Amino acid sequence: MGSNSLFFSLRWKLAILFGIIFLILQSVFAFVAYFNAQDNFEKDRKNIQANHYNIANTLTKDSFLVLEQFAELVSVVNDTSQQSSKVQQHTVSSLNENWSRWQLIWDIENIAFFDKQSVLVKSWGTRLIDPDEKVRQVLLKELPEHQVFCPDNCYQQAIIPVMGKSDITGVFSVIRSFSDVIIKYRDATTSDIGILIVDNTAIDKAGKPSNSRWKYKLSGMTKPEKNSPVFEFISQHYTIDEFFNTSKRIGFNNALYEIRVLPIQESKGNDKPPFFFFIDDITKDIDHLNDDLKHIWIYSFLGLLASLLLILLALHVSLRPITRLSKALPLLSKNDFGQFREQITVKDSTSLGYDEMDKLSFTALNLADQLEHLEQEMRGQTFSLMEKSQELAKERDFIKQLVELAPIIVIIQKLNGIILTINHAGVEGLGTDSGSIIGKVFDVFLSDADQEHLKKLNRLRSGQFGDQIQLDGVLKTESGKLHDVSWLHKLLPSKQQGDDPVILTLGLDISERKIAEARNIRMAYYDYLTGLGNRRKFQEEFTQKLASAERYGYQLALFYLDLDRFKEINDSSGHDAGDNFLKLVASALKEAIRSTDLLCRLGGDEFTLLMPHADMTGVDHIAKKINNVLKELVFVCDDRNYTASTSIGVAIFPLHGSTVNELMAHADLAMYKAKELGRGQHHLFNPDYDYRSKLNQTVQWRNILEDAIANDRFVLFYQPILTIKSNNISHFECLVRLQQEDGKMLMPSDFVFRAEELGLIGKIDRIVLQKAVEQHLEFNRQGKMHKLSVNVSKRSFEDPAIFDYFAQLFSNPDVDQKRIIFEITDTAAVSNYQSTNVLINKISSLGCVLALNDFGVEYPSLHYLKNAPVDYVKIDGSLIRQLDKNDDDRVFVKALIDLAQAFGKKTVAEFVESEDTLTILKGFGIDYVQGYHIGKPKAME
Repeated sequence: MGSNSLFFSLRWKLAILFGIIFLILQSVFAFVAYFNAQDNFEKDRKNIQANHYNIANTLTKDSFLVLEQFAELVSVVNDTSQQSSKVQQHTVSSLNENWSRWQLIWDIENIAFFDKQSVLVKSWGTRLIDPDEKVRQVLLKELPEHQVFCPDNCYQQAIIPVMGKSDITGVFSVIRSFSDVIIKYRDATTSDIGILIVDNTAIDKAGKPSNSRWKYKLSGMTKPEKNSPVFEFISQHYTIDEFFNTSKRIGFNNALYEIRVLPIQESKGNDKPPFFFFIDDITKDIDHLNDDLKHIWIYSFLGLLASLLLILLALHVSLRPITRLSKALPLLSKNDFGQFREQITVKDSTSLGYDEMDKLSFTALNLADQLEHLEQEMRGQTFSLMEKSQELAKERDFIKQLVELAPIIVIIQKLNGIILTINHAGVEGLGTDSGSIIGKVFDVFLSDADQEHLKKLNRLRSGQFGDQIQLDGVLKTESGKLHDVSWLHKLLPSKQQGDDPVILTLGLDISERKIAEARNIRMAYYDYLTGLGNRRKFQEEFTQKLASAERYGYQLALFYLDLDRFKEINDSSGHDAGDNFLKLVASALKEAIRSTDLLCRLGGDEFTLLMPHADMTGVDHIAKKINNVLKELVFVCDDRNYTASTSIGVAIFPLHGSTVNELMAHADLAMYKAKELGRGQHHLFNPDYDYRSKLNQTVQWRNILEDAIANDRFVLFYQPILTIKSNNISHFECLVRLQQEDGKMLMPSDFVFRAEELGLIGKIDRIVLQKAVEQHLEFNRQGKMHKLSVNVSKRSFEDPAIFDYFAQLFSNPDVDQKRIIFEITDTAAVSNYQSTNVLINKISSLGCVLALNDFGVEYPSLHYLKNAPVDYVKIDGSLIRQLDKNDDDRVFVKALIDLAQAFGKKTVAEFVESEDTLTILKGFGIDYVQGYHIGKPKAME
């Protein structure tokens, strides 16, 4: 160490370090204690406020109960089993006789007796209010009515029916002052309370509250001399809405008050006077809180000072041996090992006070011995290093061989792109020898279209892109052949000063992966059976072509084709024959259309054809040509000959609609008209034809559905699902109904397919899911753990925006996603397998459960059962209805249950309508059952 070096003792470094640590810890503890004290204070205040409101509310209800008890006492004194006229006479006589005494004992302001026609018989005391309307309500409902009214002072009124032997003989109206509640509240809580009533003097001539005062005034207040100025202050500086159902702290005359305004009588709006005016002076509580917070900071500071002093003292004592050791260590660099040993002393390990510093000194002595020994061994190690150098050379050659034989392209190039080295895989990939590659610029082996790759590589070479880039590109061989390659370019710094950095380039041939990706994309947009575009492809292309036709002003014809005998082939010869028939038809249709036309298969036996730049002559020609071509086809299966024909409906943009849904609906109507004309016919949509009634019906259904969506006319009925193992209702299936204005309920079969045609089913699915989540939250509040099963339409699974709505609903922390079950039919699953599977995986990521509905009806169910992440399998009700009568159904259902359970799925049987069917299913080992025998769908109570 030089004489001019700055020396800063380890003792002070540790003191500062520990001081900072203690300062941080003390600050954290102080802050935590500070915020905990404030939080506890706020919680205590909220509890006190809730308790005060409960006391006021309870005192009010008790006061009303006293009035009811008084009325019952009066009715008991009179024999109500007598005739009505005699009861009235006895009641009036009894009250005339006892009125003064009862008024004093019960603190009654007024008693009024009405007969059963709501006519006043007699009133005792001051008549404060005309209760005729309330009396009629009591006579109608036969239940007591309560109210608080405040002309200037506030009163409680209880209107109680007087029951005779078989009916009501009359009504009592009993009124007492509300001031007794205020006094009892003050005695019970020692807090202050007042009553706010309407202040007519605070209303200007226009009937609006003036700017300087509330439209309410105090009818009564405990400690008015103290609290009235506070009320005057806040009524001048605040609005009453700031105090409704919440507390607000107000400073006034060097004091702090906590003020709330709450309704005396509970109502839906909670905004009808009179109101409780709660006022609590919390000045002392705040002062105590501030004193406690000051003490926290003072004690924390004193504790920190004491800790720092103790640390300094401990470091001074404990680090003295280190000082001695630091002075002796330089002797080792001079190889003066003997002098070093003389300056270092070590206690015996058995003596008192032996610590880490003694261990360190002992270690230093051992280090001196080892250094002395290492000096002697240095010469021997030199020979050993030479041997190691030879081994490293062998390892270097081995690594070089690995690089050469690696199945990826390895290239080292200069910053200007000149290739320095290339391995064997790179030579083979470029299709030439290494001599022809080394020395060339790497850029010449990139495709001319791969400009983005070259741009990023040049930025890496110039140091503008970090030290590496990774991207997919195209490699061009000497022969001009192109390969898809995943590239990694890494900028390697120079090993020695003055050398230029180089770029390590690694390339992996991904041509096969690209082919597989293209195949998957094709599966998402093309029908696997016919090779034609599927529904998704059709919808996207239709939307684009429609926009183009609208922009450039030409006609676009939509042909909607429905094969005439497809169901007959399917039913008589089986699904395989039907598939072969569809392939034959698709091949023939391709030959019949123009190269600019788009032919797609929507599903089943439905095809669509888009014909740009269409005219009437061309439309008629193509429609006739299609059926002429199909009529020439002969399909032979099982020694049966089938002829092909199709019914074609045509709609033209812009003559018959301007949107996809309109044109599809009109082409569909035209297709049904073509079917009416006979097989192999076509029909051009015309709104003046006899299917106008159906068109009007479509418009009518659009109005009905849009009105139901806008006015929340959809309601959910819940059908219970029984768990066989526990014999308990474990969950419910949510079934939507449409409630019309006359109260009539429409079933899903009445309107769901209409909603799908009109493109409104997605909105209905959202409404159903929202209502299901609301019922789920209600179950949570009731402490019930029922699951809810929700059906989702096929169209919603094709809507990419639906998941964002699901995620928003389930973002509520009170929602338990595992108790929400999404049901999807196998038809919806396979009609657009890829998009459906993507949405299902996203739903699963939310934690929701999935069920496969209508299982067993079609073959695709088995495929989806194996591959989809569903948890429940619902066996279609058509297989369950006749289970107790049909042996074939029993065999098939038992096989379906075993198959689903073999894949780890829970099984549910629908349409269980008898005890015999339930017994059979229990024997099959079914997990859940639902149906009318278990419970009919109904609204949740």
